[in-house]
Amino acid sequence: MDRGFYGSGVPIEHCVNRFTPWQLIVSTLTGVYAVRNLDKILGLAAPEPLANLYSPSYYRATWIAIGLDAGFATAMTIRPRWLKDICSVLFSIYYIIYASEADEKIRKYRAVPTVEMLRTTWEKTTNPYIRKLSHLPHVSTRRKILLARPKDSTSRRPITTWLFFAPPADQLSQATDLILDFPGGGFVSMTPEHHEERLRMWAIRTGKPVLSVDYAKAPEYPYPFSIDECFDLYRVLVETSGIVIGMSGRKLNIICTGDSAGAHIAVCVMYKILETQMNLPHPLALVLNYAALDFNFTSWMTPQNLRVLQTEQSSGHLPMLAEQKDHLRHVSPLSMVGDRKIPRRRRSLRDTLRTIASSTTPKMPPLRSRHTTSSIKHVSSLDDDSNDEGGAMGDIEDEAFSRVKEEDKPLHARIRFDPQVSQLELEQAPRPPEPAEDTYVQTISREKAPIGTRLTMTSRTGYFQDRIISPSMMRAMAILYIGPYRNPDFQSDYQLSPILAPDHLLAQFPPLLMSCGEKDPFVDDTLIFAGRIRKAKRARRTELERIFAGKSALHGEHLRMSAASPHLPPGIGRNVNVGREETMRALQREHERLSRETEEDWVQMHIFSEWSHGYLQMPSLMREAKVVINDLADWMEEVFDRDAVAAFEARAARSAASVSSSFPVPGHGIPGAAGVSSDRRGATSPEKTRRMSTMTATKREEEHDTDGFTSATETSELDTDEVLTFSPKRRSPPSSLASNGSSFAARRFSWL
Repeated sequence: MDRGFYGSGVPIEHCVNRFTPWQLIVSTLTGVYAVRNLDKILGLAAPEPLANLYSPSYYRATWIAIGLDAGFATAMTIRPRWLKDICSVLFSIYYIIYASEADEKIRKYRAVPTVEMLRTTWEKTTNPYIRKLSHLPHVSTRRKILLARPKDSTSRRPITTWLFFAPPADQLSQATDLILDFPGGGFVSMTPEHHEERLRMWAIRTGKPVLSVDYAKAPEYPYPFSIDECFDLYRVLVETSGIVIGMSGRKLNIICTGDSAGAHIAVCVMYKILETQMNLPHPLALVLNYAALDFNFTSWMTPQNLRVLQTEQSSGHLPMLAEQKDHLRHVSPLSMVGDRKIPRRRRSLRDTLRTIASSTTPKMPPLRSRHTTSSIKHVSSLDDDSNDEGGAMGDIEDEAFSRVKEEDKPLHARIRFDPQVSQLELEQAPRPPEPAEDTYVQTISREKAPIGTRLTMTSRTGYFQDRIISPSMMRAMAILYIGPYRNPDFQSDYQLSPILAPDHLLAQFPPLLMSCGEKDPFVDDTLIFAGRIRKAKRARRTELERIFAGKSALHGEHLRMSAASPHLPPGIGRNVNVGREETMRALQREHERLSRETEEDWVQMHIFSEWSHGYLQMPSLMREAKVVINDLADWMEEVFDRDAVAAFEARAARSAASVSSSFPVPGHGIPGAAGVSSDRRGATSPEKTRRMSTMTATKREEEHDTDGFTSATETSELDTDEVLTFSPKRRSPPSSLASNGSSFAARRFSWL
């Protein structure tokens, strides 16, 4: 029996001895992999919902970010701290290699997120080993500053800020321009240190000081503590003209920026500036990136928001939104990208005969700039206007979908019932099929149908599988931020949902630059808020035109605007003794400003194709993000330059006005007539005339230069009279991007 046992084992031993140890290891691992992935090898795997949703570069960045999140979440409970930091990096390397395990791991953590999990996964860039591997641009000044609250503030907690300045430190005392940043972090985590790469890049690119605030986070400090804290910071800065952080103190020009939750806070601070009874100067501009402006997490677009989007669509500001909001364009009603590429029908003999017989050239569908939906759109649009079974629908189906399975067709192509068509069939006999060329014309007209004619989901619902912001995380952050003391009205509380603000506040907003990813769950907030700003300013301009045309029934009421009037600029109408003439001059200046401005001066909006949330924190992972950060810096630098030119021209205008007052000229008897008369004589350009007419008969500049502070009266004049017209600098991207086949510049489109 022993011989039989060994005899039966010899062949197996001989078989094993034929291979080297390395061959055995590789074959074993290959076999294990094949068994575990047998469904993929046989083509039976489930479809990947995010395979075509993002651009390759953004998807790679999220792949690394998810691996880091999974590694840091796994090591979250390890103690002591030094061991936790080491294990976080080691676990992250494992999960970056095994991406499927990382997705499953982070899905479980995000299902029931805790405060510690959110802070651990989002604040990973302060890990000492991650920080050593990161390349942060060099700046001369990186300083943590604690600022005292104003005396009348309800809180005594110091305000923590971080200052970044690239030029030599001694030049900070000469600076008059400041970038004030409110960093994002879901209201519960992240400080300026976690946005440091972007802040350093802005400081280097603009040469301006960048001040970022470490505002108090929830749940320890729920709503509205962080808004009040950031408003107090703004007050301290403008009341001291920047001296508290080492700036010149002569004057202070501020641009407010924010991303995600920070953009929410920036908008709320702007509301408080507009509503306060204090004479606070307004920021020169606001820069909002993927802003979270609505806490009402509904699944369907509200009628009010649909009306805003319809107006924007008719104005040409949202050329791609109709495709994004059409949920029947794909195989799945929840898919936001084309699922499969349906083959085109070959040109038939009948098509050739129709083309010869037709006297007109068929109109082709317009080309689309996005790669994700163009193929499905081309085929499904053939079917949009012909849904009856026996008419043109059947003819088109036979031609376009003859070789396409029913389950592979977009949902538009599978619909057989149309209420309007069915009603017509009862009243009249069936009509013959329409020529194929007419379908193209019908397609174009159908594509221009207003948004909202079909069921329309919000972007929060449409992109519920986002790799950065999941629905469970949004709900958790909302609960933590609102806190235990409030049950807010989500339909009217515009400090909680800034997108609900009344028009009279939105009409006073400074120039706005908004950017967001096309696939971001918060993209609707950007689109609707930009649309509401434009709508409010258009309505205000029309209202002022009626007032000065004498056609408004409320004309006398507008002349009696009190200190509580929301339409007057800061410093005007706040005093009960302000006369009718000063009120009329303020309204006249506002009317002239709105008449000169275009909608592009009010809002500039950039939507980045195939991107989602958080790209400003990915410059190390995605080269295109650096281009965006630099573009934002160039835009802000242009705003500061425009303001400097306007201030110089205002001084020249006052000097000219003082000289002309010594030598009267006909027509110069009233304030502002000097600029008009000189323009009529052709001695002054229209641009210079405009600057001169706004600042005549005043010497506030001399008072400002003597006392070292910006007076409230002077600030209100500058705020109401000067207009910023933007022509953002466009610098060439790095050569590595220019040589890339799928150029980032080609995939970015602007909705203005």
